[in-house]
Amino acid sequence: MKVLVFPRDSNPYQDLLYGELRGIGVRVHYLGELTSSHTLNLLLLPAELAVRRLAGARIVHLHWVWKFALPGGARMRRPAQLWFAAVLGIVRLLGLRLVWTAHNVLPHRPVFADDAAARRTLVRHCDLVIAHHSAALDRLAALGAVPSRAAVIPHGPFPAPPLPPPGGSGEPRTFLFFGRIEPYKGVEDLLAAFTTLPGGLDVRLVIAGSCPDAALAARLEASAADDDRIDLRLGRVRDEDVARLFAEGDVVVLPFREITTSGSALLALAHGRPLIVPALPALAGLPAAALAGYRDGVTGLTAALRMAAGWDAATLASMSEAALEHVNGVGWTEIARATRNGYATVLRDRGGQMRERVRTLFRNVLVRGTFLLLANTVLLAAGGFAFFTLAARNYPVEAVGWLTAVTASVNLLSTIAGLGLPTTLLRHLVKADDPRRLAAIAVIAVGAIGGLLALLSLLILAPLLPGGPELIRQPGTITLITVLVMVTAVGGTLDAGLVAVRGTAALLAKNVAGTVLKVGALLPLVPLGFTGLVLAYGGGTLLACLLGGAALWPRLHRVRDRARPMELLRRYLPFSAAGYLATALGMLPSTVVPLEVLDIRGPQAAAYFAIAFQVAAFLNFIPSTSAQVLFAEAQRISLRRYLRKAVVGIYGLLVPAVAVIVVGAPYILRVFGEGYAAQAAQTLRVLGLAALVGAGNYLVDTILISRDRTGAYVFMNGANAALVLGLVAALLPYGLTAAALGWTLAQGLSLLLGVGVLIASFAAGRRAGVSAADR
Repeated sequence: MKVLVFPRDSNPYQDLLYGELRGIGVRVHYLGELTSSHTLNLLLLPAELAVRRLAGARIVHLHWVWKFALPGGARMRRPAQLWFAAVLGIVRLLGLRLVWTAHNVLPHRPVFADDAAARRTLVRHCDLVIAHHSAALDRLAALGAVPSRAAVIPHGPFPAPPLPPPGGSGEPRTFLFFGRIEPYKGVEDLLAAFTTLPGGLDVRLVIAGSCPDAALAARLEASAADDDRIDLRLGRVRDEDVARLFAEGDVVVLPFREITTSGSALLALAHGRPLIVPALPALAGLPAAALAGYRDGVTGLTAALRMAAGWDAATLASMSEAALEHVNGVGWTEIARATRNGYATVLRDRGGQMRERVRTLFRNVLVRGTFLLLANTVLLAAGGFAFFTLAARNYPVEAVGWLTAVTASVNLLSTIAGLGLPTTLLRHLVKADDPRRLAAIAVIAVGAIGGLLALLSLLILAPLLPGGPELIRQPGTITLITVLVMVTAVGGTLDAGLVAVRGTAALLAKNVAGTVLKVGALLPLVPLGFTGLVLAYGGGTLLACLLGGAALWPRLHRVRDRARPMELLRRYLPFSAAGYLATALGMLPSTVVPLEVLDIRGPQAAAYFAIAFQVAAFLNFIPSTSAQVLFAEAQRISLRRYLRKAVVGIYGLLVPAVAVIVVGAPYILRVFGEGYAAQAAQTLRVLGLAALVGAGNYLVDTILISRDRTGAYVFMNGANAALVLGLVAALLPYGLTAAALGWTLAQGLSLLLGVGVLIASFAAGRRAGVSAADR
């Protein structure tokens, strides 16, 4: 059993508990300690959780929330609360079980903008809440936070050396307060009560502990200044001095104003010292024979101090024995076993709950389709990773650089060849009167007309590219690239049809076959050099295309009255034409940027940049696949209904993935070779962060095209292309990382522009609707 603990605290409670748990087979790892930066560790927490989950961890045990606080004081409490809720959601998304020990019903110092609301959020996400006393559960219930499962496991004793019984030294009766001094602990009340004791009583008061609140410390010093019976020791007490401090005291006074669990009380009892404590529900479990309780605040505390001042040695010795007997009654071994049993219970119960939750989740077509598309994306990314890894290790760097230029050109030209028809199939295939004829016309048009356009574009544009004039003089290579463009374009059209008819499982299967062929053919074709790379890439693409057609055709229902091709073209071509320019413009950044790198920095730099670009492109598949499914489902049901789920799903997966890329960039690139890690690690980090902004652009495009705002859609894609190509070209002379920064800045500016376009576009639509109604 692997347990992840957060946060680590200096309180010996954790060392004592987890020391015993390790002894009975529980493996424990503390979270949030990857770097020396508290904020960075907090931001990396989702990635760390994901990695630990893959390594077999199943439980997260949370103790306190203070480590979720962000630097910046009160103004950062709202972002801290949002991040806290996000981390809790990621814990659930990863299938981890959450256990929380309620040491405090509410934090003693504000951590979030609304600590009570944050507690309710925490309890809702918990599979088990552990309390040291039932009073804590009652207070949580009063707060509106009722756990689905709870267990009362007492706080264990702190180890302490044997001390002489109190009251036997003949010195003045010494009252002791020991611990971190916070307002809720009532030390000001203790000073107020003690200073009212008659001067004839032979008593003294020692207050020892750190006080992080400077204003409180100043008030304490002022209150103690005029009474020489008070020994105020503000500052951290060293561990080796704790036993000596307790030996000095006869009675420990803990005048808490509120409390959930008191480790200070148990520490005093472990040293055999009687207690004076208020009559609070959370302290009801302390042994009555070892303490004096009081009510009525300072007045009651004054009376309790006066009474304790008169206790004789025999009374103190009896109370000391009762204290030691209590702390030795329940040991850490029993506590650790109870905690492990709690872990085991939530693992058993959560198994059935998780299966039902997964079944319910996958009944949602958006979730199911997105999951299968993401699985397809992971496969393609893994296949691409394997392909380029083998290529980088077995082919010259220049050949890999030229391959990236070819694949970028093929992707751009296949978009031109697509004629906007993939978007038409996504939008209209499920509602078409004759879906088979529509799909067939789309494939034929893409293969014939689109292929011709791609060839003409290649002949026109090739002379403008590095090495282009030589390419024009090689008819065989031109033919091979043109065929590859046609196959890629037809395959993309068929993929859109499969998504539209909810055939994402078939989409996944056919891409498995294509990827296996693509990677498998790579090594045997090494002797052919660059041509071998193109043949391996093209062979896998062709197989996937053929299988895609075979999978789509049976899913399209027959109709008796077949539609005429020209009628279908007249009906759907305007929509395709409207989206065609936007789609082509949208492809420019990802396809032209590698060509810019090749032109400005040369083939070696193109290879380094392209590998980083390929790895970062995996991140972009998360929002792009979710956007595809969202677009397809928006034709059936309300877009607004699924938009929020899409946002949560996209960023819930994207944030931890980006964190992994940022932290592991050099290790990931080292797979391709040391040169790639040395030259492109920083580039990959910047491109990874760009995905967080780029995801918003995918959603903006989806909203615009789903609501037929094609003019705005075209404008946004054109603006994005201009910003990316312009900023990357401007910054490329300063290095690959600078080019990646240009990409990131362009995506951010595009997102800001997109939000403005959305607002303006829908506002104009509402005004037009009002005007039409007036007429």
